[in-house]
Amino acid sequence: MKAAAMSNEDVLRSEVPWPSFASAGMISREQLELIYSLDKQPVRTQVALFHDKPLALAALFNDILTCINKDDVVLYTLVMLDVITDADASIALYFPKLIIETKGVADPMKPLLKLLSQSPPFIVQKAATVLGKLAGAPAPPGAPEPLVATLNLHLSSFAEWVVSVLKEVSPSEASESAKTNASMSGLQALVATMRGRKAALAAEVLPPLSMLVTTSTLSSSSTTVQLLYQTLFSLWSLSYSAEAALEMASSKVGLIAKLVEITKASPKEKVIRVALSTLRNLLGVANASNDMVFFGLMPVLEAMHARKFADEDIPEEVDYLSQVLQVNLLGLTSWDVYKAELETGKLEWSPSHKSENFWKDNYKRFEENGNAPIKKLVELLRSEDPQVLAIACSDISELIKFHPEGRRLVTQAGAKPIAMQVLKHPDNTVQKYALTCVQRLMVINWEYLSR
Repeated sequence: MKAAAMSNEDVLRSEVPWPSFASAGMISREQLELIYSLDKQPVRTQVALFHDKPLALAALFNDILTCINKDDVVLYTLVMLDVITDADASIALYFPKLIIETKGVADPMKPLLKLLSQSPPFIVQKAATVLGKLAGAPAPPGAPEPLVATLNLHLSSFAEWVVSVLKEVSPSEASESAKTNASMSGLQALVATMRGRKAALAAEVLPPLSMLVTTSTLSSSSTTVQLLYQTLFSLWSLSYSAEAALEMASSKVGLIAKLVEITKASPKEKVIRVALSTLRNLLGVANASNDMVFFGLMPVLEAMHARKFADEDIPEEVDYLSQVLQVNLLGLTSWDVYKAELETGKLEWSPSHKSENFWKDNYKRFEENGNAPIKKLVELLRSEDPQVLAIACSDISELIKFHPEGRRLVTQAGAKPIAMQVLKHPDNTVQKYALTCVQRLMVINWEYLSR
């Protein structure tokens, strides 16, 4: 049986010899009757039975996973529990309650944590999914502090396992890794709750997720697209936490630029939808709204208005983001937008680059912070992107034209020898702007060149 390729429905069609486990003393006769009342029933019947006998059924699942080590039975049990908790998330609350009610004697988290390190990949994935739901469930009100500490320890242990797996596998190999797949499945379940989000953030989940976003955009294979979707889904869930959203919006993590690039380039609607939903959740957080404008989300949204999507949620997200960011855009100066674009190193032919008024109004701003904008422009003359090279050459030419000391400042920053090399670029547009740039660098009275 290739369990790894089987769906939940496939697994649940198999038969489990429950009586043999009762005969061996692994489950009691009462538990045998209980499992028969649950097994093969419609999921709504299973949910109702769980609500009727919550602790007895939680104890039953704990005993099965603790005492029976046959892979097919463990998988069957995990799938049953996964399906039931999917149908009603509140079922997960009964498992921490069992720990409290039995004063820690029955602890269903322990066999699940054990399965993460001692099982075949298909069991690890399902155990991680179930554990993500159960560990993220809050402790019952009024629970004794030592038992609450036990629940917190299980939660942090699971969150740390998730992050360690994400860090263990190289991002370039992650989409084909069974361990990464299991970790992401568990993470998606974990961050569905605020308690789980807090634990994932404490385990420092954002850096590896950010790395996976970067790597996943480099391939269009089905497994890579699925991993990107799972990663974005986890980030979207995390963005409901104010603490996580603040960290996601920081320039250090760099997620805003990546999310904008995904909405621009991804052909998959499910990926676009969850990227837009994440951006929506980050609106108004720190400098996130400004960064969305700076990284070019507005023209991407404008282009999306003309597209037809099968997913009805996408146009709604596009409209909302456009309206909010339009208000934000009105509060920004042209220099704010230009400076932020310059810092990203991804130059676009936005209006500032070709606006005479922009250069007349802002040429002195290039001297800020020890001529930092000038140094950045010169640095971009080494870019491998033809568009960036062309715009950088054009901007240096405009700065020399409008700044009385522009030629001297740009020369001091080392532009001349680099611009000479750019002249050799095979792209005709780059050559055109590089030629103008070099002419203005070389000739003091460059304005006479056109006479």
